[in-house]
Amino acid sequence: MGIVEDIERRRQVDVAAIERELTELWKAAAHEGDAGAAVLRVCLLNLLVFTTDESCIGEVSDIVAHITASAPCRAIIVHANPAGNAPDAQAWIASHCHLDDHRRQVCCEEIRVSVSGAAIKYLARTVAPLIAPDLPVFLWWRDVQTLREKYFGDFLPEVDRVIVDSRGLTHRDPLASELAAFVLETRRRAAFSDLNWTRLTRWRDLIAGLFDAPDLTQYLSEITRVSITYAKDDESPGLPMQTLLLAGFLIAQLDWKLKDAYAITPHQAELRFRAARRRVTLTIEPQTDSRLPQRELTAVTLSAERPAPALFQVVCQPTQGTDLLYTTTVNITQGARHHTTITLPALTDARLMTREVEIFGRSKPYERALRMALDVINELKLDAQTT
Repeated sequence: MGIVEDIERRRQVDVAAIERELTELWKAAAHEGDAGAAVLRVCLLNLLVFTTDESCIGEVSDIVAHITASAPCRAIIVHANPAGNAPDAQAWIASHCHLDDHRRQVCCEEIRVSVSGAAIKYLARTVAPLIAPDLPVFLWWRDVQTLREKYFGDFLPEVDRVIVDSRGLTHRDPLASELAAFVLETRRRAAFSDLNWTRLTRWRDLIAGLFDAPDLTQYLSEITRVSITYAKDDESPGLPMQTLLLAGFLIAQLDWKLKDAYAITPHQAELRFRAARRRVTLTIEPQTDSRLPQRELTAVTLSAERPAPALFQVVCQPTQGTDLLYTTTVNITQGARHHTTITLPALTDARLMTREVEIFGRSKPYERALRMALDVINELKLDAQTT
């Protein structure tokens, strides 16, 4: 599909009259279109986006345009300004149109709502009538620091799935443990997902693929050492939340019991576990010379000593373009050796969100990994208090 110009440029409307204005918008589009070239108004779901950062609204609108190419929806972008002096609510409407395989215009609606001051108290009440009925509702809450605000809680009865992003957090940020605790507390009221978890999908698949061969599966119960490396962030000390979620995934899947955790440096930590008949050590450490963006995963290595010394590894490297090169390696002493490379596109927020709106219900693997990550964060905090 190719993107075509909006039917009508974004224009301001009365909040109370949005549905009427949308109807007029589509009538005008049908009237102005060429004979026989009908405009198809399609909506399969609702996508609500909340932000307090006005500067990112243009970026969000571009992401919405990308999503509508494969998942036609009604998008409602909500900008809140808690610092506003006077209570106020304004709205704008626009359309996102694409050409389908038959060269027809497939169009979706975008509604932008801006509220300030005391009007934020009634945010959910303002937005609820704008939601297309009898369709799934996804809420992309871009400001994780406001999740405990009442106006967020007011949205929960209206939505099926809440999407957050912990990318900017480290274990030293109090918000990391607050976010994890909040999701785990609230998970029965709404299904939660984290774009950081979605970024790990390819890593989880590639790691699992290392053990696909029947003669290699036995090594999963013999792993004694794991190393997770990431591109160092000199400005923000602490372990990136993405590394902790991956560690949580391994802990939960392999049923390891956390013994202790301690920070070696502000960017490096060692975790120790009890497992059947053995101990496991997991290190999280930075890679200073990586060409990947800061906090991105660079490599995961798993080692076992039985039944023969073995190494299993996934490494990520940038290419000359925007794609990423993943290399998987299996090296067993006096045994099998496998080496495979695969090129995958970089994960933009648009690609991640397109994937997210295809998923319904709770993700128990994510919740288990998040629980383990929270245990690690709490253990690191305890270590910091006692040293």
